[in-house]
Amino acid sequence: MKSKRLATAGLLGGVLMLGAAVLGISGGQNPPAPNTSASADDQGTFATFFAGHPLGTEKFNIRSSAGEIAAEAEIEMKVQQGGQTVHLKSRPRLVLTSQFEPQTYAVNQEGSQPFHLEVDFRASPAVSRLRLASSKQDDHRDFVLNKDVLILDDNVVHHYQLLVDRFALKPEKKQTFNAYIPQEAVPGVLEVEEVGPEDVEFAGRHETLRHLVVTTDLARIDLWVDGQQHLQRVHNLASQIEAVRTK
Repeated sequence: MKSKRLATAGLLGGVLMLGAAVLGISGGQNPPAPNTSASADDQGTFATFFAGHPLGTEKFNIRSSAGEIAAEAEIEMKVQQGGQTVHLKSRPRLVLTSQFEPQTYAVNQEGSQPFHLEVDFRASPAVSRLRLASSKQDDHRDFVLNKDVLILDDNVVHHYQLLVDRFALKPEKKQTFNAYIPQEAVPGVLEVEEVGPEDVEFAGRHETLRHLVVTTDLARIDLWVDGQQHLQRVHNLASQIEAVRTK
């Protein structure tokens, strides 16, 4: 399937975009798969904000075992939409090989817009099934994706932690990745570049962190990482979305 051009899409029409906005691109490339396995063990909590106002929280857990990495989270958000408060609660779970090749992905969302999504990347082509509470039939789609495709789903902040871990497998300061947004069913290509150390102030903290920039031809997302390889902040200036690690 060809990549789509997408500026700001998401579950709530562009308000929540931490996946979809970054893949507003076209075309595809085939960088080689990483050849070094690494422990991605991590857990913590992100607080998310829209235009400086609290949006929700994400409690995540990434754990590695022999030949496998499992990443899951509990995400809660409250968003004002059309004069009403929209409550969202989702539980994404991504399983990868130790080489960061996706195997399966599932997300259950409860609240105002319930759905269930499953993607099997082990099949060729990959198989995606989306079930909406308002529909009697599943949305079934097949995609031809690279084995090492990077998963960045809508509103799942810890997927950027996995991107940071993947980036660290190679010494190059600028790398290109094939990527895929499961909830949008959108593949694309993104570039990650390390800018270097930077003194930053956010959430009442003053720290020196590594600055990484994720770009496509239509979007930019800034990441800040500490010395233990832990993602501390995600910021999309154009969409006014920010995620800050609190634990």
